[in-house]
Amino acid sequence: MTVTDDLAACSRDLAALRSSVLCLQTHLGETVDVQRLKDDVARVASDLGLLARQIGASEPTPTAEKVYIPDGDYDPSFWADAEDEGLGAPGRAH
Repeated sequence: MTVTDDLAACSRDLAALRSSVLCLQTHLGETVDVQRLKDDVARVASDLGLLARQIGASEPTPTAEKVYIPDGDYDPSFWADAEDEGLGAPGRAH
């Protein structure tokens, strides 16, 4: 294998790792440990890019991070003190 082949293999493996970490995030939530894993994946991606530039190869193309939005309703307290756009806050004098 050439170094370019090795970088491509690392890039594919990194994409799989990134996907797995995002799946863990959907199950475990945004915990400190999950955030650390996401930071580690970003650091490895950055390091791979540095190595690619060092040897003059094209940088691995990053895959877009998927953002999972839960299907359930938000906690009503989330919307406390929110204003309806154009209507102002309920109960507030105009």
